[in-house]
Amino acid sequence: MVNKKALGVFLGITFGTTLLIVITARLLGLTLFDTPAAISQMVIGVAMFIPASAALITQHWVLKKPLKELGFKFGPARAYLKTYAVILLLYAMNYGLTWLFLSKPDFSLSSFMAQYSMSGALPIPAPAMIAALSAMTLVGSPLANMIPSLGEELGWRGFLLPALEPLGKAKAALLSGMTWALWHTPMILLLGFGYGHQAWPGVLLHFTLITSLGIWMAAVWFKTRSTMLAAFMHAVFNANAYGVGSMLFISDSKLVIGAIGVVNTVLFLCLGIFSYIRLRTQEKETT
Repeated sequence: MVNKKALGVFLGITFGTTLLIVITARLLGLTLFDTPAAISQMVIGVAMFIPASAALITQHWVLKKPLKELGFKFGPARAYLKTYAVILLLYAMNYGLTWLFLSKPDFSLSSFMAQYSMSGALPIPAPAMIAALSAMTLVGSPLANMIPSLGEELGWRGFLLPALEPLGKAKAALLSGMTWALWHTPMILLLGFGYGHQAWPGVLLHFTLITSLGIWMAAVWFKTRSTMLAAFMHAVFNANAYGVGSMLFISDSKLVIGAIGVVNTVLFLCLGIFSYIRLRTQEKETT
């Protein structure tokens, strides 16, 4: 049976605190609608730790359960390799389809420089810069993103997903994914996160993408019960979202090209549907 009190406390803290921070940032003009300032990016960074804070508070003071039950374990090494490969494959398909049908990559990086109003020449030749950015995307950024990703995952997969598990794994995966997606909505609409001035169509696209990603991550979590693995998956996804591909394929619109465009959304939607069907099938086989 779902503990409605604990669930309400977690959601109240998570969404209430997020709204407070987002509205304050909007009133102070700390938005991402145009060229984002570093302090505006920090607002998003701070928000990533809210779900974890809510989970820790609820787990300790409301449920009075050990914090280790939030999934503080690493899980099997092969699961890291498999999920890493899946994310890279989908991003490769995303940019491969983009290259074939929509846009050519800018290997000079001049479009990327222009988009962020960077003047002057690259510090090193473009091929060397692309190689360095690729290394950061594949290795450096996932490791650097682990801590902020854990800030979210302790909430979404560590607390919310098992809290909803009494409803059934498939339903819990869907609802937790939708909740995770909904949490981003005020940041998109009020701060311009991700889509800038295309926030209204973007929020629907983003909701589909994150819900789908969340269902797959939930399916993996149910197998491993590892929130550390979920944080790794989150970190790898974000590293590729802001990685070398986003610098090679530049577009004024985020609705089609890139990590949060329609191409990538469709790919992850297929993964999410597949994961949901598998969870439903497994539930039927055990009843």
